[in-house]
Amino acid sequence: MNNFPIVATVLSMILGLSVTRLLLGVLTVFRIRRLAAPDWVALVWAVILFTTQLEFWWAVNALSSVKQTFSFVEFLLLVMLTLSLFVTAALLLPSRSEDEQHGLRVYFEQDGRYALLSLSTYLCLGLIVNVTLFQANPLALWGLLDVIMIALPICAFVARSRKAYATITLLYVPINILDTLVSLAT
Repeated sequence: MNNFPIVATVLSMILGLSVTRLLLGVLTVFRIRRLAAPDWVALVWAVILFTTQLEFWWAVNALSSVKQTFSFVEFLLLVMLTLSLFVTAALLLPSRSEDEQHGLRVYFEQDGRYALLSLSTYLCLGLIVNVTLFQANPLALWGLLDVIMIALPICAFVARSRKAYATITLLYVPINILDTLVSLAT
């Protein structure tokens, strides 16, 4: 029995909520820009998350060409993967202007940085899904890039100095671009 339409619908619903939540956060930052200073680090992570969400949505649409039928356990794994993107979006940027009274930098340091742990969870679950469901070779370039991309947000989360987590953010950008190019090529 082909249950792909059900799987794709549920994943797309959750992913749609995730994208909506991230975009509402960006609008909140814009609306209160005169009262609370934006912060480039949080906004860079927001762009990274948005591109990740779009890549995942593209992958969901291409999923039917790889697999038509999913077990309930596989479905749950894919739902957990999608939920981790939603949690990342919900944590990264404030949803109310009251959350950002002291500026986006303070919000990110106090609360938004927890989104980085959720992003690493998404990437880790993605690695598991690629290997177990789709028999992808984890020793390929994409696997190495995934391991680096899992570790860097955790390092940025743990880093207490602005210079350290800002540097990690800047390191993540070209690795993320390379990973996107590798995934598009395959």
